[in-house]
Amino acid sequence: MNHYRDPVGRRRRFPAIAAAAVLGLAAFGLLAPAAASAAMPHPAAVVQPNVSTTQLQWDLAGMGYLPWSGIDGQPGPNTTAATKSFQSDACIAVDGIDGPQTDAALSAKVKQVQAVTGSAQDGAYGPNTKAAVQSWQSAHGLTADGQAGPATMAAMGISRRSCSPPPPPPPTGPLGQQIATIAGQELNNSSRNHEIGGYNCNYYSTALGVGSTGSCSNGWRTEEWCADFATWVWGQAGANTGGLNPGAISFYNYGVNHGTWHTGSPQVGDAAVFNVSGGYASHVGLVVSASGNSFTMISGNSYNPNDGADDAVTQVNLTAGSGGVSGFASPVS
Repeated sequence: MNHYRDPVGRRRRFPAIAAAAVLGLAAFGLLAPAAASAAMPHPAAVVQPNVSTTQLQWDLAGMGYLPWSGIDGQPGPNTTAATKSFQSDACIAVDGIDGPQTDAALSAKVKQVQAVTGSAQDGAYGPNTKAAVQSWQSAHGLTADGQAGPATMAAMGISRRSCSPPPPPPPTGPLGQQIATIAGQELNNSSRNHEIGGYNCNYYSTALGVGSTGSCSNGWRTEEWCADFATWVWGQAGANTGGLNPGAISFYNYGVNHGTWHTGSPQVGDAAVFNVSGGYASHVGLVVSASGNSFTMISGNSYNPNDGADDAVTQVNLTAGSGGVSGFASPVS
């Protein structure tokens, strides 16, 4: 693999050698003082980067911070802006300078990509890593451009950020509105709103400590998870989740036991339960808006239109009494 890393010490020697030669010529009167002065390099012109600009650009382009066309070996505003974007995601000082801390963070993130794709883990993005990423993308139904950008990293189970962003402020207002707010936040949270690491591997079962372990490449837990998503959101909003379990039917039982089960006029925050029959229900989701019998639902473990393979948190518009909707369980505090 071509690392594109020039030895820094080697690059530093040439200005010194040239300066010594000029001084020697001047000492023997073979070079006029003015010419000697003009030939001497100004100290500020000696650039001593920690890694080559070309390798920096390969690393940034390989992870989607810079287009492939941005690899030209020349520093400039585009490379600086891309470096700042990476530094922000790496939670280090955002100065646009590729110093030791930035170089180490780049290398560590590239190694994560290389580990997933099975390429040599040397921390330097190059043609071999690009080809390995393209093969991995093709095998997982992604655009095979060789860049481990946000979508590819999410599919690989790699967090693009090295630290957690500040949590959103807790929702305020009635319980139902808090549930709708949290469900909407999860719908848009690309770091965990879909299966990652294997079949049914999901964040919500993992957060609840349920499901099976060992088969998910990223350490998550696996099981059918529509009920786990709804339970997690209700719990985050402060609802009473006692009696709920990974079965969607547990929400029907919850509604019956708490006297909140109803078949029409859904309310924001309700759990919509599908195809209740003989102690079984096929699905459950959360009502995030409603008008009469029409409602919008966000649910987990649903068909992912982005890749058609890994289920996700999705949103759909429905009507009570149709589409398999059996009824609704309202949460209690």
